[in-house]
Formats: sequence, C-alpha cells, structure tokens
Amino acid sequence: MSARGPSVLAVRALGLVGALLLGAACAPQAQEAAPGAGAPTWRLADADSLDRRDHLILTVAQGDPVALAAVAAQIERRYGVRLAAEWPLNSISVHCLVIDASGVPDLEDLIDRMRADAQIRTVQRMQSFQVLALTYADPLFPAQTALAQLNAARAHQGSTGAGVRVGVVDSAIDASHSDLSARLAEARDFVRAVPGVAAEAHGTAVASLIGAEAGNARGMVGVAPQVELVGLRACWQRPDGGGACSSFSLARALNFAILNRIRVLNLSLGGPPDPLLAELIETALAEGAVVVAAWGEQAEPAFPASMPGVIAAGGTDGRRGLPAPEIDVISAAPGEAYDYVSGSSVATAHVAGVAALLLAVRPELTSAQISRALEAAVVTRDGAPMLDACEALRAVNARHESCSG
Repeated sequence: MSARGPSVLAVRALGLVGALLLGAACAPQAQEAAPGAGAPTWRLADADSLDRRDHLILTVAQGDPVALAAVAAQIERRYGVRLAAEWPLNSISVHCLVIDASGVPDLEDLIDRMRADAQIRTVQRMQSFQVLALTYADPLFPAQTALAQLNAARAHQGSTGAGVRVGVVDSAIDASHSDLSARLAEARDFVRAVPGVAAEAHGTAVASLIGAEAGNARGMVGVAPQVELVGLRACWQRPDGGGACSSFSLARALNFAILNRIRVLNLSLGGPPDPLLAELIETALAEGAVVVAAWGEQAEPAFPASMPGVIAAGGTDGRRGLPAPEIDVISAAPGEAYDYVSGSSVATAHVAGVAALLLAVRPELTSAQISRALEAAVVTRDGAPMLDACEALRAVNARHESCSG
C-alpha cells in the first residue's frame, strides 16, 4: 500500500513487508475543527505514545469542559490512574478518555470495577490493528493489470466517481504527489497532537488505487479517478517499515468521518473486535456511509470486515469477501514514485473505488443496495471470480450503456 506518480516509472522497494498496526481515536471536521480561539482545550497526545495494552479507553456522558475535567479527576483519584488523552466523540454523543493504568497490577479487576461505575459508560483495553497488505519492489511488472481485471476503464465511460467523498482511514497520504494532489480534498491527522507528517507509504498507495488522477499524462489511473479523497491519518509508519495505530486514533478518524458525512470509508486494516470502533462503524452505517474493510488473509474475516453491514473485500479465491485484484498491483508511493503492492488492503481499495463509481451515478443508494449490486457484479474471469465495475453499474442502472458491446 503506497502510492506516487512521476512521468517516469520509478519502482522501488517500500520496506513495508508486513502490516501496519492501527489503533482507534476520536474527532470531527467542519463540525470538529482543530482547536482554536474559543474552542475547549482537550488533553491530547500522539497516538503512537498511547498504543499500549496498559492503556484503557473510557467513554463518559458529554458535558461542559469544567464538568468533564471534574469527572476525569474523580476517575483518576478513585482508581489510581492517569488521564493520558481525551477527545469528544460527538458522532455518538460521548466523551472519550484514554487512561494510563500502568500502575495498576490487575487490569481485569480494574476494568470490572470501572464497568460497575455509574460515571463510566464503557471501558475497554486499547487495541492494535494491522493494515492487511504486503509491499515489495520487483521492478517493471506489467502496470495496472488490475484495472483491466476490474473492467474499470470501460466503466469510466459511465462514471468516474465525480463528487463522491471517500475517506481513507490509513497512514498519511502524499498530498504533493502528482497523481493525488488534485484529488485530495482534505487531510486530517489523528495521530499527532501537532500534525506534521507529510507522507507515508500505505496511505499513499491505498489512496492512489482508489482515486489517482486520470488524463494528466503522469503515472497511473485510479478506479474512480474523479473522487474527492479525504485523508484520515489514523496510523503511523514505524522506523522498521511497519506501521501501527491505536483504538484512539481510529475512533477519532471515524468520528470525523461520521460528523462530516463522508460517503465511502476505506478501512484497509483488520484486528480484534473492538466495542468502541464497532459502535462508531454502526453509527456510520446508520448515517448512510458505505464502509469497505479488508477481510484479511485467514479463512475468517478480521474485524471490522466481520461486522454486519460492512463490505468485506478479499482476493480472487472467492472465499474471502468480494473478489478484487490484490496481487502485484502498481500504486503510487511517497516522493513521486511507484511501487507494487499486494494484500487484501489492495482489494479493499479497489472495491471502495467501484462503490464510489456507483454512488456517483445513483447517490441515493443505501449501503445495503451498494453491497447487493457489488455482489451481483462478480463474474468469472480466467477461471476465477472477479468484481466487474461495468456489471456493477448495470446492476444499479438497467439502462446503463457505457459497458455494452
């Protein structure tokens, strides 16, 4: 998962062999602007400093800043813990507290006691997630055979995804990349307390697969090349090339997406079931978002692909969600470069792109209707099942002619 786009194909190794671990967070956009004059000063910390199993995530009832500070202080005194970070999750009408419980010897006992506390709405451990992809750099593989497999270029005669906002919940997208700069409508950082990271491999790759610019005589073409990409950085790249994020960073990104009614959410990640993230995803679905997540590489889907209503994307074996290209797919990479990527994260981005093509034609469609149309558009190609973007367009518009002939 990484993306970049120069006029000369510069294929290089990413070093992201393995998976990016992700975590959860809490925040909004137009309705959740960055702190400024008149805004409450919530305690915030870099998400990578909070990604620890001895940290807990609590939600409490919303209130004014003074009342919430008093509640946090009472929890600190009562349980011998420390408030490490906080953020309002306005999309589900709660306030989120990250608690450092490293000084408590029995965390399970602490969690049980907190669950019996009338002031505390929910409590859970901080959890980690993986971005489900492998990246490597065998140079000059045939470029963008994935688009041909999806029948995407022909589908562009009828839809390019124009006007559809796609939230890429991932690591930082390279906003200066020539294949992405015109398509990246907005970028938010839910990892750093003070935003500053310019670009990371996984988010750049996923964004390019969904919406790399077409017709600019540079690099590659995305599945939906006229979408409005919204970069929601909830993950960070580690020095060893892997990546991580916490329940706190993911929750903040999802909260922002809900409050700002981002229509398609791409979650190229997977991990253990997480109650707070599940509540936010359920809210996103109820508000009309189409949520696409990576199945993973196992027989059973990872969370959140395992959730009802979430569209699970996987490889071409037909046994891991909607089949879409996931092997040796060219993508953009930071620094105006390109890399080849593989994994169910790649399939997820392709499915999210096709969902955006459908919504551009029929914006009134529900997530369930989009899911049914995608399932109906699976064809057999070269002896294996594959999502066909043209068939998906036909499924939502019987008179659609752009893919005929």
